[in-house]
Amino acid sequence: MARKIKYAATHFSIAFSMSYAVNQNVALSAIVGLAEPLAFAFGREVARETRNGLQLAPAA
Repeated sequence: MARKIKYAATHFSIAFSMSYAVNQNVALSAIVGLAEPLAFAFGREVARETRNGLQLAPAA
């Protein structure tokens, strides 16, 4: 659980900082900062499910 919190905090801080550097708007940067960790977590789960769901043929 601590690892997930650390990843979320890292992604939030990077997304917020980069967004604020571009647009100088705290509210918009906070929205981007919150959306990015959610997208990362969702994408990571989708990638895991896709990878685990693929059945590879044995090598010839």
